[in-house]
Amino acid sequence: MTISRARGSGSMLLAFGAIATFFTAAACGRKEPVLGWNQGWSPTEQRDWYSATQGSRLLPLAWFRALERADAPAPFADPTHLAGYRLLPGAENNLPLGFAVDDNDDTDLGVSKLRWFTGQSSRERWVGLNCSACHTAQIEFGDKSLRIDGGPSLFDYQRFVEDFDRALTATRTDPAKFDRFAKSVLTTSDTSANRDLLRAALGKLIDWENRVETINATPLRYGFGRVDAFGHIFNKVALFSGAAQPTPNPADAPVSYPFIWDIYRHDKLQWNGIVSNARLSLGGGRYLDYGAMGRNSGEVIGVFGDVVTRPGNGLGGYKSSLWADNLIRLETQLSTLKAPAWPVQLFGAIDDTDAKRAMIAAGKTQFGVHCATCHAPQPGTAPYKVTMVPLTATDPNATDPWMACNAITYRSATGNLAGTPAGYIGGGEKLGADAPLAEMLETTVKGAMLGKKGQIIGQTARVFFGIGGRPRVVITEAPDQRPEILRACLEANSPFMAYKARPLDGIWATAPYLHNGSVANLYELLLPPARRHKTFKVGTRMYDPTLVGYSTRDDAPGNGFTYDTSLPGNANIGHDYGAATLTADQRQALLAYLKTL
Repeated sequence: MTISRARGSGSMLLAFGAIATFFTAAACGRKEPVLGWNQGWSPTEQRDWYSATQGSRLLPLAWFRALERADAPAPFADPTHLAGYRLLPGAENNLPLGFAVDDNDDTDLGVSKLRWFTGQSSRERWVGLNCSACHTAQIEFGDKSLRIDGGPSLFDYQRFVEDFDRALTATRTDPAKFDRFAKSVLTTSDTSANRDLLRAALGKLIDWENRVETINATPLRYGFGRVDAFGHIFNKVALFSGAAQPTPNPADAPVSYPFIWDIYRHDKLQWNGIVSNARLSLGGGRYLDYGAMGRNSGEVIGVFGDVVTRPGNGLGGYKSSLWADNLIRLETQLSTLKAPAWPVQLFGAIDDTDAKRAMIAAGKTQFGVHCATCHAPQPGTAPYKVTMVPLTATDPNATDPWMACNAITYRSATGNLAGTPAGYIGGGEKLGADAPLAEMLETTVKGAMLGKKGQIIGQTARVFFGIGGRPRVVITEAPDQRPEILRACLEANSPFMAYKARPLDGIWATAPYLHNGSVANLYELLLPPARRHKTFKVGTRMYDPTLVGYSTRDDAPGNGFTYDTSLPGNANIGHDYGAATLTADQRQALLAYLKTL
């Protein structure tokens, strides 16, 4: 299987690395890879995940290299600066891991069709994010580091985008910055006329970024390792619709980046199961997962992809920056990614004595009593149905509801999508002047996929969401609408007002826990909710193998963000399931067993 890195694709929330690689301190102070801890991919396949483009277009590559920080004449792309957002150093094009070069032809594109010098090609190189930026973990213990491909990263997406936007604005307003920027970008084409073109193109990008920032606006800080993926995707769809006044929907329900080994086997995807996998058999055990392509296309749209919607396009679909052919290739490769085993080289063996083995056996018994109903292991490679746990007002196990609630209530003006059948194709009900953003997303994704029908077979646009229409929730006016919104969500009887439970293979490597990252470590997840920390520090890569999660100590390097569970969207409630009945020994035994999965 060949994946073109400048022309490939990855799915922002679902495409990730391959070999979990150990690093050890070398004499020069660098940490070099030590081979031997395999998650199922070759180094070449791993590099493809780190560097393949999905069609995301943040800004032109030459601009990224020339851009300075807003507060200093220092490169924004400096690895030390980017490490502050918990981005990892990459291997290709001197870019951070998960930043990919894209060479789309921009002739039919929209917001990323910029011209900043005379005679410019329509295939100028851009840089964007791919899946591995958010789905590659790295933990540290002593002087060693462990790379976990497919694990949740600590990337502070919110702060990165805010600082990036400030850097663009400072470049436009500060004459000295713009002078240095222009010299670096234009090089031998640095003329007065081209500087005017560059300034205009920069202004166009800033205007777009300002619209995105305004429509996503929320006072809630995500911190490290979280993003409101659905909020950002929904709002991008609202903007791409071309509506004169798209409805702002605050991106205020951030979730942890999910771990994605075995994700290809799940029948439901995303934390609330709103997206379904759907396979077309090709014979000989091969299949085309066209549901996954729809899911991944939605991720690209939300993370700096470019889509041009026009009314009445029919089977011509929408022009976009998606690379649909590589979505197929990367989704196929994803099926070989293995869960990481407990790294005995780093933390020591967990089953090397009779006492330890007895504790694991006791923990397995507790798992069968308290956990297996929702989290039963699923060995093998066959698809399976995940357990969806409904959210209700009276269930003590219900966790923070806002991600699920937002997904079924957010609406916007439809713009160019008005009059298009919900889901783009078929004879279903047509979208009106405004519509649920879930339906607008489905329609935009299928339109974009049809626009790439030369790259994929016709059936790929058939399925994106697994079931029919979205529940319509009517919200009454109130001074503070959130209680009424939540009440309506809980009473809507929506299949998407639920969160997914999945097998826990590799769970030790996926801190923090719950869908919104509100529980710092596995030990606390096994406590009654009232005993969990209400605030804790986030940002370090230092790992605590006893509590099974990142260190929350104030003095742990990098712990610069305080997670506050009292804020809406951040609650650490629920997921009790008998935790209060566990003795201290039973809790430790269950923790020991979870390390073996």
